[in-house]
Amino acid sequence: MNLNSSDTQAIRYFLIFLFAALMISGVLLLAFSGASLLLREPAAILENPTSAEVAASTLTYAPTPTPTAFPTATPLSRSTFAFPTLNPNTPTPLPVPTIHLVIPANPTPKTTPILAAAAPFPTSCDGPGRMNILLIGLDGRVADYSRPARSDAIGVLGINFTDRTAQLLSIPRDLYIQLNDEPDNPESFYEQRINTAYAQGEAVNYPGGGPGMLAAAVSHNFGLRIDRHAVINFSSFEAAVDAIGGVDIFVSQAIHDTQYPARGGGTMVVDIPAGQVHMDGPTALIYARTRHQDSDFSRMRRQQEVLLAVRDKVLSPLVLPHLPALTQVIFSSVRTDMSLEDIGLLGCVGPGIDRGSITRLVIDGNLTTSFTTEDGASILKPNMEKILPLLEAFNTGE
Repeated sequence: MNLNSSDTQAIRYFLIFLFAALMISGVLLLAFSGASLLLREPAAILENPTSAEVAASTLTYAPTPTPTAFPTATPLSRSTFAFPTLNPNTPTPLPVPTIHLVIPANPTPKTTPILAAAAPFPTSCDGPGRMNILLIGLDGRVADYSRPARSDAIGVLGINFTDRTAQLLSIPRDLYIQLNDEPDNPESFYEQRINTAYAQGEAVNYPGGGPGMLAAAVSHNFGLRIDRHAVINFSSFEAAVDAIGGVDIFVSQAIHDTQYPARGGGTMVVDIPAGQVHMDGPTALIYARTRHQDSDFSRMRRQQEVLLAVRDKVLSPLVLPHLPALTQVIFSSVRTDMSLEDIGLLGCVGPGIDRGSITRLVIDGNLTTSFTTEDGASILKPNMEKILPLLEAFNTGE
């Protein structure tokens, strides 16, 4: 197939926005393949890597070491053991109660936030207009998007056609929001994690399936208009990133994760040095997945870094020879409702959006409250008073 320059440009920028669904994934699965992944035992922790070490190192893994057996203790004889003397003035510590959140069976429907009106859907490359794309990273490696699986990577990408800006909003997977799986009964709400909406939508044949129910949930709880969606599974991540020759990411702080979940079970140790690191598909996957050294919120920010690195690479002229392979990977593994006209619009507006015009937003711990449900599940309750300014900034592109 012969592609003219217009076709090539459209494909390149379509790939950028489709990649977003993959890159913001909160539950990217582990992969061992990749020539740049080094296995060694025991792990070497790069506390202060030199420039040579940073240049030569991509990632080092080490299997979790076998625990050292503790020596058998010698019991004390009754004649030599003495109980300690208790100080009667020592205050008895008071127990700290665990916070429990009781979810009502039929909660009163919350009022949808009223935001400043966003620009209408664009009809031309020059605008005016705004396109909001729901980005979904589906849990699992099976390329069956009709299965009821959890969407543990959720975000919304907004593109302003008039001023050539973009906003990327990441939503935590444990956010407790109101869901409705009965579109004919607008008052039938229940509260659950947002990452269950996709699975429930597929299970009950919600209009539009999983993407349809998740889009309705985002609109109801956050007041955002959802125009299109893109869903991708993680099995194609390594192949897609490798198809563009990998990505270059500046790691601001060295990562040492001693509890990274190994694909075959158990855990492994992962060390990623600070500095500029070239990552192939499996390496970028793990960089976006690791979280034990900080939090899920930091992981979402790393996923955004990977997205921007992919954007930079796709825009590079060096990737043009890889477009056929990359196109095959993307179009064989993405579920989307974008039309050819939508793709053309994205291909047109893409060149005008530079990296400095992309705003990254995260609903993080400062905007939520942690709770434990009665059954012991850890969730996040949104603080809408604090989240509202962030939604306004996203919706208006300011």
